[in-house]
Order: sequence, then structure tokens, then C-alpha cells
Amino acid sequence: MKLKFRRGKRDLFAQTRRKLTITYTWLIILFLVIFSIIVSAFFIVMAYREQTQSLQSVLYATEKDGSVAIPDLTNSRDEDLYFYYILSNRGEVLARSEAIPQFGDVNLGEIAGWHPREESFRLKWLPELHARPEGMIIRTQDRLLFVGARPVMTVDGRVITIYAAKDVTFYFDVFKTLLIVFFCILVLFIIAALWLSYSMSKRAMIPIQRTYRQQQQFLADASHELRTPLSIMNTSLEVIELENGETLTSFTKEVVSDMKEEVGRMSRMVQHLLLLARTDAGSVEFEKAPFDLTPKLRQWMHAFEAVAQKKAITLKAELPDTMTVTGDVERIKQLVYILLDNAIKYTPEQGTVDALLESSGKQWRLSVRDSGIGIPAADKQRIFDRFYRVEAHRSREEGSAGLGLSIAKWIVEAHQGSIEVDSVVGEGSTFIVKFPL
Repeated sequence: MKLKFRRGKRDLFAQTRRKLTITYTWLIILFLVIFSIIVSAFFIVMAYREQTQSLQSVLYATEKDGSVAIPDLTNSRDEDLYFYYILSNRGEVLARSEAIPQFGDVNLGEIAGWHPREESFRLKWLPELHARPEGMIIRTQDRLLFVGARPVMTVDGRVITIYAAKDVTFYFDVFKTLLIVFFCILVLFIIAALWLSYSMSKRAMIPIQRTYRQQQQFLADASHELRTPLSIMNTSLEVIELENGETLTSFTKEVVSDMKEEVGRMSRMVQHLLLLARTDAGSVEFEKAPFDLTPKLRQWMHAFEAVAQKKAITLKAELPDTMTVTGDVERIKQLVYILLDNAIKYTPEQGTVDALLESSGKQWRLSVRDSGIGIPAADKQRIFDRFYRVEAHRSREEGSAGLGLSIAKWIVEAHQGSIEVDSVVGEGSTFIVKFPL
């Protein structure tokens, strides 16, 4: 079964577009919300100022002789005064005028106990009221009253309080309607903002995508062109050793050996770059098929025994008798090689490298543990990035370009798996790879 795995280039661009779309959308919504808050605050302030001035004109109204002017609310409309009372400091009603006299006791109950020392204003909710005087049924809806109070000193030294209220339910209904309109506009703006933001982000990504494609094309072409001269250089060095090995001085042999090592390192890096360029272009095919991983893993580890013996590293494996998995054999082999090569490189002499293969539930797991230098906690999130090396000078000495773990992660993700690392500085690292069965 051949599967063509397309690297996360498209996912990367799609994710970037989503982030830009969300950012642009939130900015537009933020501006709209701020505008709505400003308009609402302006409406509330203007309504409060208007009603305050209206009540003040009633609270301070006087007759020609200087006495308090009591308004007649018999034929009052909704936008006019709702009630007017003058109470003594003991709560006795000295004068009253009401738009609906049947609810006078309710009105007095709302202002009972309120004796301000200076001019004051309050909002009061009156619930739905019913009254049946003389066979008539009087019913009012919920009302919002804006109540003002002003203490007054009489000629004989007594303190009385004037109360007046206006029905501002209309303003409250207008404010609710305004909020509903703002909400509807907000929904429409979100839809429009999403479309507009997505279009803007898509246009913004065009030059980035073009540059990215050119970069990937250059990387693929350069890697492909470098393979041939590097192969020729490596072959030429081998010919020099074969034909002139006996006549070469020790210094020349050392130079040729160093050159071969550098050419080999460059060849591996070029192969990795070419592979990554192909994965970004989505031109890498996977041939997934079921196979027994146990003998394969034993064989792959056997290939590293000579490398491990050079550093006196103990290479051990804990494998089941058999384990059938589905995947691309060559890619999983490459994954194992990367993990083992990494473990041996960064494990000092006399160290250990252990491999554990097991299955549980609906997944199988491969763990490669070493007793090496470990990875600092701050670097754990970046070790799978391309060209990232925890200790650049040490990695350079070990011949690492910082591409191996990036390729390992790509192989794991291509098999719908996951890779993680558990490490303690100075004690070693454990790379854990999980695949679905």
C-alpha cells in the first residue's frame, strides 16, 4: 500500500491563515464592542442628564408666593411625572399627587425610609401591579422609575422631603432595543469579519508562500546537485588510499581520513536536506505493509554494535518474541537508526543504551534509553526543530547537523504516531515513540 505523505507545509500555511483570521476578526470585533460601549455610555449619560434636569425643575418648582408648587398628575402621561409627594421627617404625607392613585401605597412603600440629607436620585423597579377599585381592573406592566428627592427647611424650622418620580421605562426599552441591534450587528460583523479577515490573510500569505516554494525548490536543487560531487570526492579519496596507501606519509593519511569523514558528514547532511525538501513538497511515498518488527529491530541494533564497542557502550534490547506492526519498513528503520545513533553519540564511554519494544492496548511503543549527558528542560521543546542543537560545538564534533530528530518526528507523524523525550541532565535521556497497532 503506497501512501504519499504531504508534510505540514500546507498545514503550516493553513494554521497561519487561521491565526491571522482570528487576530483580524478579534480586532474588528474589539473595535465594534468599544464603539458599542461608547454609544451605550453616551446614551445612558444623556438620558440621565435629561431626566435629572427634568426632575430638578419639579423638585425646585415654587409658586409666586414662594410656596412649593405641587403638580397635578391627574391626566399625566407615561412620559410625564409618575408621582409627587411631600413627607415630613416622621414619614407623614403632607401633600401628594399621583398618576395612578390606586397604587399610592406601593409608591410610598418604595420611598419609605429614604431620607436624604441632600439632593439625591435613584432608580426603582415597580413590578407588575393590579388593582380593582369600584369594579374596575387597573393593571400596569413592570415600570422603571427615576426617583428624585430633596430635603427642604420650612419657615417654622421643620425638615420636609420632596419626592418626585418619572417613568423611564421607555428609555430602558430603547436601551434594550439598542443592545439587541448592537448584538445583531455584532453577529453580522463577525461573519463579515471572518470572510474579510480570511481574504486578507490569504492575500498576505501569497508572497510568503511564493518565497517558501522558491526556498524549498532551491534546497531540493542544491541538495540534488551536491550529491554527485560529494560522491565523486568520496570515491576519489578511496582510490587515492587504494593506489597510494603504502607511499602516503602518516600525516597525509590523517588528512585523507579527515577529508573522508567530512565528506561523509556532508553527504549525510545533503541526504537529510533532500529528504526534508521532498517531504515539504509532498513527494515522499510510504509503502505501508504489515511485518514482524522484532527480528528487524534485532538486526538493526546489531548494525550498531561495532560503533558502540568503540566507546565501550553496552547495547541491550528487551524485545518480545514477535510483534506484527503496519508501516514503512525503510522509514521505521531510518527512525531506529536516528534514535540509536543519537543515543550512542551523546553517551560517554562505559555507558549504556537500552531499547525496549512493547505493546499495550491499541498501540505499540519503542523506547530508547541512554545514560548520556541529558537534555536541559528548556531545550526539550526545540530538539525536534530543524538545525537545532543543544550543544552546538559538541554536536559539530559528533558530526550532527541537527536534522536527525526532525526527520524522526516526521516519520512518526507520517505513521499517525507520537514521539516524546524524558531527560535529566547528567543522567541520560529516553526517547519514547508510540504508534497505533
